[in-house]
Amino acid sequence: MKPIFYILLALPVVLAASALLANRPPLFSPPGPWARLKVYLGSNVACTAPDHPFPELREPRFAEPPGLLQGRVEVALAALGWPFRRLGEGVLHVQVSTPLLGFVDDMEVRILPDGEGTRLYLCSRSRVGRADFAANQRHIRELLEMLRLQAIPPVSR
Repeated sequence: MKPIFYILLALPVVLAASALLANRPPLFSPPGPWARLKVYLGSNVACTAPDHPFPELREPRFAEPPGLLQGRVEVALAALGWPFRRLGEGVLHVQVSTPLLGFVDDMEVRILPDGEGTRLYLCSRSRVGRADFAANQRHIRELLEMLRLQAIPPVSR
């Protein structure tokens, strides 16, 4: 066979692997690489949940009251350069552009009172495609990291 055939055959695999690695997913964290790859290559949404199998997507809780946390989330979003708008009390809509091809992903942020503190529900969805190569999970991780840098650690469970 001609070498061009092998190049064309390998190109989609190389592009997919490059896109996945650019998002720096924690591939070897629990529940393991195969479970994670199945999600990264078969879903275009990532949401936090109290019992999520991926530890980094477990819904974080904060000691701050909802109003204070919302202000800090808005500061974090501005620091990340992500445009957002308030949809109501404790609800934000965020647009995140991917760096490589400029795809726009939508993130929903819900700041929910929870006893003495606040829960933070985050859900990021791609507008295009069936696989996000862990981009939506990266958006969630980046926002939570920015909050951590602002000295707002989640309350341990």
